Amino acid sequence: MPSRRQDVRPRIAKRAILPAALLLGSAAFPAIAQSDGDRAALMERIRLLEQRLEQLERAPQRASRPAPGRPVAAPAPAAPVATAPAPPPSAPAEPAARLRDPREEDIPQEAFVFRDQAVTLRPGKAELSLDLGYLRDRRTVSTDRSGSAVLTGRVGLLDGVEAAITLPFFIATRSFELSPTFVTDRETRAMGDVTAQVNIRGWGEREYRPGAVFTAALVTPTGPSPFVNPAQGITPQQVPVDITQFISTRAAWALRGGVQMFKTMDPLVLFGGVAYEYAFPVEQSGITFRPGWRISYNAGVSFALSDRSTLGFTFIGNYTAALQANSIQYRATASEAAVFRLSLVQRLAPGLWIEPSLGMGLVSESPNVQVGLGLRYRF
Repeated sequence: MPSRRQDVRPRIAKRAILPAALLLGSAAFPAIAQSDGDRAALMERIRLLEQRLEQLERAPQRASRPAPGRPVAAPAPAAPVATAPAPPPSAPAEPAARLRDPREEDIPQEAFVFRDQAVTLRPGKAELSLDLGYLRDRRTVSTDRSGSAVLTGRVGLLDGVEAAITLPFFIATRSFELSPTFVTDRETRAMGDVTAQVNIRGWGEREYRPGAVFTAALVTPTGPSPFVNPAQGITPQQVPVDITQFISTRAAWALRGGVQMFKTMDPLVLFGGVAYEYAFPVEQSGITFRPGWRISYNAGVSFALSDRSTLGFTFIGNYTAALQANSIQYRATASEAAVFRLSLVQRLAPGLWIEPSLGMGLVSESPNVQVGLGLRYRF
């Protein structure tokens, strides 16, 4: 801004110019000022004009200053500083995404996908299940068909311990295509090997560690014997086994033990396990049959679609060692099966479930297709 000294100079110049102009005018027109009285009146007029000019020069300054005795107006309030809006109050915690029936609040439905190797019953609770199944296996000159009905009862003994007993029934048929126009069938209907099993929860899940369930089972030889005694005696060329019965029964005492691991990653449950079964030798008509040992394994994932529906994807496999009769080992009886199983666990009502499933063979020694339907009720 210009200083006060600079503002005064223009005003002095203006005041000097006006009298000079009047004096020059009086000199140029001597008739206007002929006497001392006229000259005095002219000087008075000049003085009044200077005062008026000075008043006009000070008028903007007086307008900007408050008049004396008049209250000074309060300064305008400062504009509010923009601040971030306060965060809304925290909303109450949402309920669990998948609510269960109060009577089933501690039942992990996702574990039903690997039910035979899980613990889901509280002490004093019981469960009955019926599993219907059908499998078909097409070979070069034969076709195997088998239907089964497996009745299982389970009961919770202690916290983390439950026992089960399984009663299988089956009907198996093998069709031999001896020629395009000649086909023979062999059919077997019987009860399979009854199994008693105990599942024990070893430890629960942790943040970085899966849970574990240990299983121990006793297989009893309640089914028909699949071993046959050829009239000419056993030979390396002829396998002494009835395949229609060998599909569903071993007719030998056996012990089985295994471990199942599982880890919850909501809404998924990952699982996998392995089991080993040893079958004791069987004496029949003077021949000692030694069924091969068996290793079973599984892995998969169960996915909770809702509080009522669970989808399961499971890979199931096993390897069975070769049968031995006396000193002859039949290597052709050694087999390895692998099946991919897709299942659905659907709760129909409190304590009642239906479980359809579809299995597809992955190797030549596996059944081509398996279809199942399970019903489960607990009380």
